[in-house]
Amino acid sequence: MLFSVIEKKEKWERLKIKVKVLQVFTSVGFAVFFIYIVWKLIIPNETITSVTAAFLGRLEHLYILLLLFTSYGGILFYKNKCDKAEGEFHALRCEIIQKSADLWRGEQEWNERHKWFEIMKTKYGINLFYENS
Repeated sequence: MLFSVIEKKEKWERLKIKVKVLQVFTSVGFAVFFIYIVWKLIIPNETITSVTAAFLGRLEHLYILLLLFTSYGGILFYKNKCDKAEGEFHALRCEIIQKSADLWRGEQEWNERHKWFEIMKTKYGINLFYENS
């Protein structure tokens, strides 16, 4: 069970990193594209009709928008997977805490339990002492 909770924690951490990278990429992409639109299309053109014609006149603009909205969809997809992985990790962690009396039955095993929990907390950042952490 301890190895399983370590694997779930690592999976959750990997997904959090993917979400952050996609968020940064998408935010920077939208910001750069917005600045480009303002600088190259809105300022030189005077009317909304000419801005729209200039925007739709180049197919690259639509491809860039497609790429940016696809990356936003990727953020939502990986965010859902990250939330699910976090729930699985916390459920398993709480299960270990609740069943610790059954898992370490003998007096010697119960005393060794504290050492394992300390290793899990320092090495992997997994707190098995309390459920609400």
